[in-house]
Amino acid sequence: MIATAGDTALIVLASFWGLLVLALCIVLLNTFRVLESTKMTIDTMREETVPLLREIKSSVEKTNGHLDRVGTVLDSAGSIVGRAEKVSGLVEEAVASPLVKIIAAGAGIRKAASRFGGQKRDKKKDEKDKSSGA
Repeated sequence: MIATAGDTALIVLASFWGLLVLALCIVLLNTFRVLESTKMTIDTMREETVPLLREIKSSVEKTNGHLDRVGTVLDSAGSIVGRAEKVSGLVEEAVASPLVKIIAAGAGIRKAASRFGGQKRDKKKDEKDKSSGA
């Protein structure tokens, strides 16, 4: 049997396809290895992150509890401040009016005292001026 040119071309084509399939199998095998490695990495990360996320969740829950307590304390402090403002306002009203009256009376007494004291001094000064000038 003599091989014709067509037979030789088919053999070369079949060999080329065989090499192509072999190359594709190698590529697929490498792709499978990469995917398997990626899966293992993801599984390892999941094993590490799940406990970490649980810990974060418990920390956030504790923090929320503390924030609720702080909110209650701040509400109480605000209530105390409001009451203190009311008390100081009442004290101011109770003390301010009599205090203003006392200050006004004191100012009036001082002014009156300075007028009376000033008139006596002026009379004495006038008498000295008259005796020395006359």
